[in-house]
Amino acid sequence: MAGGSPVEMEDWTWGEILLLAQSWRKARRQHYQALSVIAWNQAMLGARAAAGESVEPVYRVFPFWEEEEVQALRLETYRAMMERLAGKGGRNDE
Repeated sequence: MAGGSPVEMEDWTWGEILLLAQSWRKARRQHYQALSVIAWNQAMLGARAAAGESVEPVYRVFPFWEEEEVQALRLETYRAMMERLAGKGGRNDE
């Protein structure tokens, strides 16, 4: 359960087994902390949207994005903006 097989752990000392269990507990705690951040931010986004306030981009609210993913999302946002502007054709006389 903690990442070691019974055959391997047969030769381990109590200190090694304790370190393995502590590292497993720490990894679980960090996982649940990350989930709590997600739950809190999701609740705040829902509340802002329900109140009619602007909602920030997802990569600003949730801190678990890789830099490449953030750049791809930003690029898509700017591409959509430019396509909307190009669709208007620059005509303001309508």
